[in-house]
Amino acid sequence: MSKIINSIDILTDGGINPETDIYEEKLYQLNFIDNTEQRIMGRSKLSEYLTKGTVPSKTIHSFKKWDITTTQGFKVRTWVIVYDDKSHVQMINKDFYSLVTNGHKVEQEKEENKKNSSYNESTPLNPVLFENKSTTTEEERNEIDSFRNKILEEIDLN
Repeated sequence: MSKIINSIDILTDGGINPETDIYEEKLYQLNFIDNTEQRIMGRSKLSEYLTKGTVPSKTIHSFKKWDITTTQGFKVRTWVIVYDDKSHVQMINKDFYSLVTNGHKVEQEKEENKKNSSYNESTPLNPVLFENKSTTTEEERNEIDSFRNKILEEIDLN
């Protein structure tokens, strides 16, 4: 079950991505409402969740945080998402966080469906191609074998 995101902090100093063990310039720290834990992820994983959470499905090209200061001096954080088809959307925090959460839920559902499916990956896709069931009768098999042996003998004699 996905947790509700309270805030996303950008770690501009970068660091080691916990999933890939590779250094990244920017990491994203997700803080949840229940304050139990913080999750750190890289840009690629966040993009993946955004792509999976988008309905109708569109691939994310990029996303960016914008801090806007109003004429009255209030600060508002928004997120801009640009899709591969170059359309874009600007979202408030709550909507952006829900999109990330929805993408995580979609990923969990796919994993759950994969576990619960009756498809067994060790089973060949087409048993006709991979099973050793022959339509050749025993008499025909003996005839073929004797012909093969005869040809091999002729080759050895030459």
